[in-house]
Amino acid sequence: MNHSSFVKTLCYSGAIPFYILAIISFIYKNFFIFDLFSIYSLVILSFLFGSSWLMIVFFEKENVSKKLIFFILITPVLLIFVEIFIQIQIKLFIYSLCFFGIYLIDNKYLKDLDYLKIRKNLTLQVILSHMLILISIYTDSF
Repeated sequence: MNHSSFVKTLCYSGAIPFYILAIISFIYKNFFIFDLFSIYSLVILSFLFGSSWLMIVFFEKENVSKKLIFFILITPVLLIFVEIFIQIQIKLFIYSLCFFGIYLIDNKYLKDLDYLKIRKNLTLQVILSHMLILISIYTDSF
């Protein structure tokens, strides 16, 4: 397996829990499933923000604003508070916006087109899985 296909496999493997938990949420209406999905979203978002910070600060661009770097650094900390204090429906909406936002940041500053194509596909799929979880929540009136 070459490096490119290995990276692609790892990226898409990270999306599997989103799919599985979204499907399970329609079968088992349980807060544990929703919380697990939410925590996994937080972990992946923290990883993506950290990866973007590393790429922007060390490898890519010198002309990135300090406000953007601060935003990238502080967002995972703020998302921990979102995880603790915000109800699940709003939390999933915020996480979806963050997945889209970090994709836009990466799309602007990163140059690897293959990686950006993978990220675009995964971002759309992950946002779709968030919508499925929201549909699951609202169809059972949790």
